[in-house]
Amino acid sequence: MNTLKTVELDKGIYWVGGNDQNGSLHCNPYLLVDGDEGVLFDPGSVLDFEYVYQNVTSIIPLEKIKYIVLHHQDPDFCSSVPLFEQKGGAFKIVTHWRTQTLVKYYGIKSHYYIVDQNNFSLTLQSGRKLNFIQTPYLHFPGAITTYDTVSKILFSSDLFGALSQEWSLFAQDDYIEKMKVFHEHYMPSNDILRPVMEVFLGMDIDIIAPQHGSIITADIGRYIRELRDLECGAFLTPIKKELSRAGGYLRLCSSILQRYQAIFSKKEVLRVIRDLEITINKETLDITDYNYTGDVLWNLIFEKFLAIKGIESLIIIEPLVLKLSKEFDIPMPTIFETSIKKTYTLTEENAQLKRANERLDLGIRETQERLLRCPITGLYNYEFFKNYLITELDKTEEGLNPAIIIINLDNMEKIRFSYGDSEVEEVLKNTVYIINDLKQENTVLFRLQGAAFAWYLPHTSKEDAAQNAEKIRNTVAASEKYIEKITISLGVVSLEEVKNHENFTKRPFEMTYELAMWRVRLARNRGMNVVCSNSDVGDYKESVGKVLVADTDDVNVDVIKTFLKNMKYEVLTAKDGESALKIAEREVPDIVITEIMLPKMDAFLIREKLIMESHTKNIPFIIISHLKNEDTVKRAVSLGVDYYLKKPFMLSELLGIIKQKIKGGGYQ
Repeated sequence: MNTLKTVELDKGIYWVGGNDQNGSLHCNPYLLVDGDEGVLFDPGSVLDFEYVYQNVTSIIPLEKIKYIVLHHQDPDFCSSVPLFEQKGGAFKIVTHWRTQTLVKYYGIKSHYYIVDQNNFSLTLQSGRKLNFIQTPYLHFPGAITTYDTVSKILFSSDLFGALSQEWSLFAQDDYIEKMKVFHEHYMPSNDILRPVMEVFLGMDIDIIAPQHGSIITADIGRYIRELRDLECGAFLTPIKKELSRAGGYLRLCSSILQRYQAIFSKKEVLRVIRDLEITINKETLDITDYNYTGDVLWNLIFEKFLAIKGIESLIIIEPLVLKLSKEFDIPMPTIFETSIKKTYTLTEENAQLKRANERLDLGIRETQERLLRCPITGLYNYEFFKNYLITELDKTEEGLNPAIIIINLDNMEKIRFSYGDSEVEEVLKNTVYIINDLKQENTVLFRLQGAAFAWYLPHTSKEDAAQNAEKIRNTVAASEKYIEKITISLGVVSLEEVKNHENFTKRPFEMTYELAMWRVRLARNRGMNVVCSNSDVGDYKESVGKVLVADTDDVNVDVIKTFLKNMKYEVLTAKDGESALKIAEREVPDIVITEIMLPKMDAFLIREKLIMESHTKNIPFIIISHLKNEDTVKRAVSLGVDYYLKKPFMLSELLGIIKQKIKGGGYQ
């Protein structure tokens, strides 16, 4: 029974959850009321809907809820949204584009407010501003958190959440241990966690309101630092420590009992271990003496918990035990190997689990099918196209000659700017209609990234493929189906012209596809509304541009480098300013991306020296740094710096800038 109703955390900000949820994962929805506008954060699952709905409507009429913020896509966050819609709710869904691509499959019909298309902020009618902080891969690529600039509350989504059988609305003294349990299970690594925590440490936060666990109202910095320094993740490689210097098995076993206290309660821990021959401080749960060898006690504790608390007691603590085993180079307790494996034998309970998994597999297959199709056009997407073309090129028989036509709409940015995303979708749909009306039955059309399509013709001459491309180009240019005139640029490639090329033998898909894309770039550079089918294959270059990245942050460099290499840019890197300057002068990259604070020479001095040389003065220059204030911005402007982004930055924004700055490096 839900005895705890709503709780006001700050003026106009309410916790609207319930305290009758079973299990160790407790969910917390929040409501912000600002004048006549309401904002609901992560309203919860279908299981929570009735009491969340009652709590919300006890504070504000449903029609005044103008926004629902979804920090990521999990069903415990989002699945109740269609139920609010069925009750008559009319609101916008505020979320990241990556989340939007998945949550629509819950059956959500509301319009979306995509944060990455709106400068990661939302301004309410009163002028109150909500800022959205990216927290990628914690634990979803499109995960975000929300910071209310008025109350200084951070709605932290999964971050700062907890797993525990004992729940309280506000964090108690033992909350850090409960918090660690959750993050050890769900967060990928300290490398991903640390940069986000560094951002939070630089913010003025009064309250942390997580979606799971308890609300943190005091000593905010301590909780952030605990997560900043937490080692977690499946690929954990902790620093090796000597067991005896750390206090031996006595200290290890005490830390296990203290973690179990955070999960189950001190009373339950003492009940479980009461028959063990140990001396223990009942307040701190520190073991002071025991009548076993250390390795025997290490095993006995878990055997006791398995016997009394069940297999969940092993599963929930396994990440910590694995970490300690690696850290001190000791064997995992044998009970983890034997009992967790036994759990998956086909008892009646597990037969039910198997049937549930079969249903889940079916759902996953159906979801994968949806994810392989463009939701706007219904065409198979790039991933499907890639696998399809690899298979087709591999099995092509002698005498068959497939061709690919890449079709790119020229002026989509103008359409988006003038009419919005809904009209962009209409343009894409109309283009598909036109192409389908012209193409033969045995050919296949795919939707690629952005405003590009691929048309695969399984057997045709290069001349016929080029004629088909011209027919589409002319039909689109003359069509009255669009809100204004649309043109397309096309690249045509046939197997006969590439099959003897050295790169084709090694990488047939990449060679064929990238040559077609290169010809689209040539078509666009020739003035657009052009078919390009006759460029010399020998002139083809895999690299579409050269980028220099200078930063001391290896994680940041690796992320940028990985994405750019996948997009066929050549990437040069440097860890100090002098090296960066030498590379820039020698290699003359198409663009320079750098942190301000570099050893030996900062970014501003690099820029000064580059603009003094005629062959480097026009290289586009981008600064990405945590340091961004009025003085640094003024200096950047005075040096003609092209872009100045503040960390954490939007990777999509950076990639867009690079495409725009490097001629021929991208498409709309």
